[in-house]
Amino acid sequence: MISDALARSFRTINSQIITTDSFFLQKILKGTLLLSYIMSRVVRDSKNEEVVIRNFDSNLVMKINPSRSMGKGIYWMGFHEVMELIFLHHYLRPEMVFLDIGANMGEYTLFVAKRLTGGHVYSFEPWAFMQKVLNENIALNGFKNVSVMPYGLSDKKGELPIFEVKNQHEGLSTLYPGDREIKAKHDVELKVFDDEFVNLSRLDFIKIDIEGSELLALKGARRSIEKFRPYVMVEINNLTYEMAGYESGNILDFFLGINYRPFQIDKNAILQKCETLPAFGNVIFKPL
Repeated sequence: MISDALARSFRTINSQIITTDSFFLQKILKGTLLLSYIMSRVVRDSKNEEVVIRNFDSNLVMKINPSRSMGKGIYWMGFHEVMELIFLHHYLRPEMVFLDIGANMGEYTLFVAKRLTGGHVYSFEPWAFMQKVLNENIALNGFKNVSVMPYGLSDKKGELPIFEVKNQHEGLSTLYPGDREIKAKHDVELKVFDDEFVNLSRLDFIKIDIEGSELLALKGARRSIEKFRPYVMVEINNLTYEMAGYESGNILDFFLGINYRPFQIDKNAILQKCETLPAFGNVIFKPL
């Protein structure tokens, strides 16, 4: 189909924005990225079925569903969160250890595993359906430096129901659905990171996006964060925090209490001090 060929071309062209150091090429590529974003918004949804693309991040293989929010973004643009990936491309070093908490289908896991040739990625995904997709995507690329943890993280060990919210976004499985319409419910296991990873020898970066469960997961990893002082990228989302019974100020207080400060990634993928936390968006907390 013409749309498949066009989307494939967009992904190939857009992948260069990750690696280029040319200011002028980056300006041109941002124009192409914008055009592909527009196409992702105006083209009618594809059939609700999975497809395999072979040029995610230039040369990675990934199974996605182009009719869903994240899958559609990756299908047309090549990414779901591009500035964050540009930042990581420049920040990561081959020997690092990375936590992908809320790995979903594996956009971050695959991107990071490609770069950590001497390091390791630990991917946490408690939802069985998404675990299957995640494992398939890892296997499609032959990565041996990824471990999938089939459980969620909290400050106490236990088991709780996770709710799949009826929405076009693949990431909306949460312990805190609020009044949103529920598509399905599944019981998931929860563990405490500090208890499970007592023998960890290094930790360089944590990405956490778990739909309202961020604060408890961070509390359960506090000893490790204080020991290794990794960068921590948290999705700030006032709506999901409210449903979980806290607010973004509690996240900020957690990090201030261990001598971290908040930063956001600007349009040039450079960290800038964050004076006020956004209502929604990724914030990177850096140790002082």
